[in-house]
Amino acid sequence: MPSLYLRAIGYLLPEKKRVGVICAANIALAAVAVYEPVLLGKVFDAIAGDGAIAPSLTLWLAVGAFSIVAFILVALAGDRLANKHKMRVLLESYEHVMHLPLAYHQRTGGSRVLHTLLRGIDTLFSLWLDFMRVHLATVVALVFLVPTALAMDWRLSVVLFALAAAYAATSRFVMRKTEDGQRALEQSNHRVFGHVTDTVGNVGLLQSYNRIATETNTLRIFVHRLLAEQYPVLNWWAIAATLNRLASTLSMAVVLLIGSLLVSRGELAIGEVVAFTGFAGLLISRLDQITGFLTQLHDSRARLQAFYDLDDQRSHSVTETGKRSLDRVSGAVRFDNVSFRYPSSHCGVTNVDFEVFPGQTVALVGPTGSGKSTIINLLQAVQAPSEGRITIDGIDIGDVSQHSLRKTIATVFQDPSILNRTIEENIRVGREPASHDEIVRAATAASADGFIECKDERYDAPAGDRGSCLSGGERQRIAIARAVLKNAPILVLDEATSALDVETESKVQAALDQLRKGRTTFVVAHRLSTIRDADLILVIEDGRIVERGSYDELAITGGRFADLLAAGGFQTEPAESAFIEQAGSNVQPFPRSRRSLLQYSNRLPISRSKPRSTGR
Repeated sequence: MPSLYLRAIGYLLPEKKRVGVICAANIALAAVAVYEPVLLGKVFDAIAGDGAIAPSLTLWLAVGAFSIVAFILVALAGDRLANKHKMRVLLESYEHVMHLPLAYHQRTGGSRVLHTLLRGIDTLFSLWLDFMRVHLATVVALVFLVPTALAMDWRLSVVLFALAAAYAATSRFVMRKTEDGQRALEQSNHRVFGHVTDTVGNVGLLQSYNRIATETNTLRIFVHRLLAEQYPVLNWWAIAATLNRLASTLSMAVVLLIGSLLVSRGELAIGEVVAFTGFAGLLISRLDQITGFLTQLHDSRARLQAFYDLDDQRSHSVTETGKRSLDRVSGAVRFDNVSFRYPSSHCGVTNVDFEVFPGQTVALVGPTGSGKSTIINLLQAVQAPSEGRITIDGIDIGDVSQHSLRKTIATVFQDPSILNRTIEENIRVGREPASHDEIVRAATAASADGFIECKDERYDAPAGDRGSCLSGGERQRIAIARAVLKNAPILVLDEATSALDVETESKVQAALDQLRKGRTTFVVAHRLSTIRDADLILVIEDGRIVERGSYDELAITGGRFADLLAAGGFQTEPAESAFIEQAGSNVQPFPRSRRSLLQYSNRLPISRSKPRSTGR
């Protein structure tokens, strides 16, 4: 635990001069706190000896007033510094988390990352605040208290040391007893937070299916489990507080008993007994603070460790050093025997090998889970190949910076990912410096201008949380406008028209056809009608390319692509006739027997399509 605490305090190092001043002030306050009981003892000695009480009383009151004012000023300075650093660490941690690989976010889960981040920063803030207000002053006061008490009377000092030992033993015992429970409690907190985040984010779905009562009951179960794990921890610390309070009361009674005996013998002045009583009260308060600190640190350990683990994750911003930049990309893409497997899973891709020339369109088709999205993720360096390499214009993407790679690729995801901002701000994500006119042109190219102009606030209209103020088709067209605005040489369309009606799809498809000109385009599609004019179609199954060729070539081979066409209600005979007529009399008619499919497909004259014009 000391290492966790020292690392937390280490976050204050950028302001070490201000922290040093506050620490020096705390040391002074701690010395004054020890001196106050001594002054009070002198006041009682003056009263008992019928001496002049005014000087001692005035000094004691002055020191007390100074302590109050100084404590307020030190606490205010500490509060301001702690709040300032909380915002600084929040900004730095946010930037760090946003730079982490997408694979990390997919593996960890957004709600867990958010929970770890926010709870970790709140925990650090509490520790910083208490360090500058209480912790340092407590330690220094105890350091001053020991020699001062010993100098006055060693017998009463032994009582105080026994009290400190009792506190330490009790705290250590309770921390051992609650260690496992505290870890389980933190996991339960994650579970509750994750459930709330998940359900609130999908409230429309849950209302539609009348799931509110079910989800509330699930949360109730999670909360009851959390409380069941929390109560034993609270019980142990309540026992510790009781034992400590009992030890404090007994210690005070023993100090008064021994002190009165020593006074009656003439071995101790009454003022010294009063001072020791003050020392005992000071010691008890400081030990209570130390116990509270140990409890706080023990409770915070799981949260701090999770935050440190998040902070220690390797960020792309750190690993970019020395990597080259992709400039003036023409769009030649090559997958060279690429293989990848997800951790603890057999899913992935194996020996993916193909080449796309600048300006060509390659379509990835196949059943769900076949590996199409994995290929796209590998292209965008969301995942790194375990074997083989991927190059753009002959440059291995593993050797280039993520920033320049992302500038090279514009993606329209199946989930359009709309931010809770205005429509214009959502489109501007494609290119921040774009003018309003450029945004309007991008929206027009994506057939989004029609519904935008119908809104009262037009481009300033709010999109809502996750695009809740927009229909599915409207969200998708904004995502397409975003890609239009980015104007990247490589375009990825991941089911870009899946949420559109037939009429709108035809308009957007025309816009996408314009957008594809001069760009290397990867299309992930289930609607096979949208890839009719693709230069290369790759049929993916179980992570492997099982067929490749143009639409017409694959349609007549009777292979997996023909099966997909048939399943979608497409007729392959016209395509077969047109292909045979184009290929000439040397091509055999398509065999109706499944037995000769492979031999037939091997005789087909598969040729590469010429690349489209690369002018942009």
